Amino acid sequence: MLVQIFFWMCIFILAQWLNIFWNKKKNIMNIPGPTPLPMIGNALLFSGPSEDFMPVLTNMMKQYGPAVRFHLGLRVNLAISTPEAFEKILSSNKQLTKGDDYRFLWDWLAEGLLTSTGKKWQSRRKLLTPTFHFQILKDFIEIMNDQSKIFCDILHSKADGPAFNIFPLLTNCALDIICETAMGKKINAQKDSNSEYVKAIYKSSYLFYQRQTSPWLWSDFMYKLTPAGAKWRKYIATLHSFTNQVIQERKLELQNHDETSTDLGRKKKIAFLDLLLKESKGGTVLSNEDMREEVDTFMFAGYDTTATNMTFTLYMLAKHPQIQRKCQEELDHIFGGSDRPAESADLAKMKYLESCLKESLRLYPSVPIISRKTGEDVEIEGYTVPANTNIVLLPFHLHRNPSIYKEPNKFDPERFSSINPQKRHPYAYVPFSAGPRICIGQKFATMEEKIIISSVLRNFNLKSDVKVEDIPLVAEVILRPKNGIFVTLSPRN
Repeated sequence: MLVQIFFWMCIFILAQWLNIFWNKKKNIMNIPGPTPLPMIGNALLFSGPSEDFMPVLTNMMKQYGPAVRFHLGLRVNLAISTPEAFEKILSSNKQLTKGDDYRFLWDWLAEGLLTSTGKKWQSRRKLLTPTFHFQILKDFIEIMNDQSKIFCDILHSKADGPAFNIFPLLTNCALDIICETAMGKKINAQKDSNSEYVKAIYKSSYLFYQRQTSPWLWSDFMYKLTPAGAKWRKYIATLHSFTNQVIQERKLELQNHDETSTDLGRKKKIAFLDLLLKESKGGTVLSNEDMREEVDTFMFAGYDTTATNMTFTLYMLAKHPQIQRKCQEELDHIFGGSDRPAESADLAKMKYLESCLKESLRLYPSVPIISRKTGEDVEIEGYTVPANTNIVLLPFHLHRNPSIYKEPNKFDPERFSSINPQKRHPYAYVPFSAGPRICIGQKFATMEEKIIISSVLRNFNLKSDVKVEDIPLVAEVILRPKNGIFVTLSPRN
């Protein structure tokens, strides 16, 4: 009996594998790529530690070219890294559906703005866009300044001391900002870094990466039976419990206090959640679950991404003292040596600092991988790619393309200088994606990063002895330095 079962299992596996080669059009076998193994495809290429993920993709691009076909399980994927290919996908209203991997986030984010598609995405995008209007974002500047002061106070305690890891400190700062602006909730992560919410976000991100690269974990039923599945449910329960509690508390608070009430003469701060509650029309437009999925999405997309870019920007400035000094000269000119908090008009004048932030995002895009599922046949790099193909877009590799950027691994903010603009393909730089699904929070992120980075540079000089090649990069949804970034600080006069 067991022999018969084994025999038919082998026949089934062989049939599934041969089907890949028989159905060449669906599996785009005319596009270069590694030969898939039965059932698991090319998953073994990605079975190493998470810091090997990006180098594996880099090697595939070198071996097979800018469009590479690879299989995860029985699912075919096409990885692309040219601006022309990016434009074909990101600019099209027919290619709006997120890739298959995003379904592994549904337990956490449900079908919010990041993961939804079709009419639901369109209605949510239309509903949420006004909440990111610049005039509304200006109200968040005070929160960002308050948190940047706390951050700099922490840095003062480390100045003139040994090298320390600045990444977790920036992560806690960004988390405090996003919690207060998104939910109106102070969690004091900078002063109490042992937050269960923080731990749950990081551990969930790792489990998501682990699952998306392991076809044997794709079945929801089977995943629930694994230890990883049990941990996943535990972390998601922690995240949802926190958000649900905040929504209920905020509802009660808004019922008991008028939105325009003042506290000691200061206007009450309005959070992203408050705007959602207002638009919910008492639950007729947005239910509690709808609001939770959008707040969770804003938290997921809006804190780790900014923390990562700020970390890499400060690291790049620490490695390039001349560029650091040029930023400080710009800030000295804007603030005249005062210690006043940054205002909206100040941020608009930080042109060179903005170029540094952009160049940092070029080298280290916070979201190094985007995926879409083709809604119709599309021609990419001379190949016809059928509908329902999973497209893996690689901003990390696009931004380091030597045919687009001279000395692509060099940190050179002048690439984004408004004085000496460089002509590039409009889809050669996409740190916030592009097209109809471009990141809705781009202005929010830029505002936060300018305030935090400018505060640090106004107070400190930075140095780092860590070599770029000694920083392993982990692509678990967000691009992170695996072991952090170590810097030393000295106070400025």
